[in-house]
Amino acid sequence: MARFVQRDELEIMEVNEDHLMRANSVEGRQQAAQKHEGKLYRLVLVSFGLLCVTQAALNISLRLILYNSDAQKLELLKMERDQIKTSNNSLTEAKDQLQTSYNRLTKQRDQLQTSYNRLTKQRDQLQIRCNVLTEERDQLQTSNNILTEERDQLQTSNNILTEERDQLQTSYNILKESLCTQTQTYPHCWIEFNSNWYYVSNERKTWEESRQDCLRRGAHLVIINSKEEQKFLAGLNKRVWIGLTDREEEGTWTWVDGSPPTTAYWGQTQPDNGDNVRQSSVRTEDCAELYNDYSHPLNKWNDLPCDVKISWICEKVV
Repeated sequence: MARFVQRDELEIMEVNEDHLMRANSVEGRQQAAQKHEGKLYRLVLVSFGLLCVTQAALNISLRLILYNSDAQKLELLKMERDQIKTSNNSLTEAKDQLQTSYNRLTKQRDQLQTSYNRLTKQRDQLQIRCNVLTEERDQLQTSNNILTEERDQLQTSNNILTEERDQLQTSYNILKESLCTQTQTYPHCWIEFNSNWYYVSNERKTWEESRQDCLRRGAHLVIINSKEEQKFLAGLNKRVWIGLTDREEEGTWTWVDGSPPTTAYWGQTQPDNGDNVRQSSVRTEDCAELYNDYSHPLNKWNDLPCDVKISWICEKVV
């Protein structure tokens, strides 16, 4: 394009020189005018050609610029595409992970819902059971209150009856004592214990006289064979003869039926054969009594002279 420009400049200079040389002549001027017109025409053509070339160059330059710009844009687009693709892959992976988590959470939610439903059902069943038990408890409480009231009424009645019984027993004892005092054969003078019957006298006699009285009654002076019987007789709190003696042989105690004692309930230091109180050098203590002044129920036997007069107890085995 530079060569075309220099060439146009040379032609313009030539036109100017010719124009100067032929300016003084008409012919020259006419020729110059014609030549000038041809030159102008050529100049216009050349200028138009230059314009076209310039236009083409500008188009090429623009195309090159646009091409370079498009290449850069394409490169940028490729980079953006790769980034988007990478991001898309990451998002796809994240989506898959979220989907997996969603599925797992959905499964857990369903399991929890099932557990919740089961627990709700159990709670409802327990509530029903609780209501039933509460109703039963209330019924039992009502029954208990009724029974408590009835018990209190029965207790009151029992206390009244007990008091009446005690009064009747006292009256009975008084009457029996009065009757036993009046006649020794009255049947209520006998006391029953462990299937045996005992008669407690209100009179006083010697040991032998007492023994004979028991025989007339179809009994014998009491023979004590157990701790329970000893406690029962001691509870009468009365000084009485019992059927024990060593008259046959001093120091060998036997019951009135000839049997030896299987156990003994002597008071402390007893039997002493009268060593503590010597009223006579020939007096001996060969008969046994229940001595009510001794406090312990299992230590109440005492030896006494057989001619002392005290009350007695007869025993009848039925």
